[in-house]
Amino acid sequence: MVDVLVTFWNRFIDLLDLPIHHPEAFWIVLPLILIIILMTVYFARYKDEELGWNTALGNSFILIFVSIDLFRTIFNDGRSTGAIILASILLLEGVVLLFVNFTHYLPKKISYFISSPLPINLTAYVFISIIYSKVSVDIYTILSAILLFALLLGIFLTIGFISKKWWTRIERIKAMENIEDVKEEKKILESKKKEVKQEEKKIKKAVVSHEKEVKKKKEELKKIKKVTKKKTSKKKATKKK
Repeated sequence: MVDVLVTFWNRFIDLLDLPIHHPEAFWIVLPLILIIILMTVYFARYKDEELGWNTALGNSFILIFVSIDLFRTIFNDGRSTGAIILASILLLEGVVLLFVNFTHYLPKKISYFISSPLPINLTAYVFISIIYSKVSVDIYTILSAILLFALLLGIFLTIGFISKKWWTRIERIKAMENIEDVKEEKKILESKKKEVKQEEKKIKKAVVSHEKEVKKKKEELKKIKKVTKKKTSKKKATKKK
């Protein structure tokens, strides 16, 4: 039992430290890891955004291209039949997903899930780790690959969860800032309203005072008219005499 666990653990470590002991795999592994991280953070940021049929179709090509590279590695190194079977399984999965996404054969929720960047790129990474590490394809390798897939899936799901929390917090801070900006704008509007009211009062006072002056002038004019009428009437009376 101990020997079985030790063999399983050693096989798992062989798959896990692939980029360290097999630098030739770095150039095909690096883009996969970068895509996984970027897309995980992207969909954590834009939670309501869907994958899209065109993106799902493009993701299926990843498995096809990776399987072609695996066939190249296998034939160059003269690997076993088990490695050829694994590469063929990956190629078949890519072709099936290509057909499903091209024809919209499955409901989009199912197709988007199985063709999303995380499972696609993790599957490709696990198959790359098996072929490039040149381990024998047996039950230990299969179980180690499943454990590696589960481990990486948990890590990137954790990254997605943390990213969602982070973006949610940022959105809340922005919302609070917007609320504060609205409050400041309200204060400015209220102060401007007060200024406008004060100006209206000044204008009303000016209008009232102006109306009073106009009334006074009208009264003065009336008095002047009365005086002038009296004078003219007196002059007419003296002329008649």
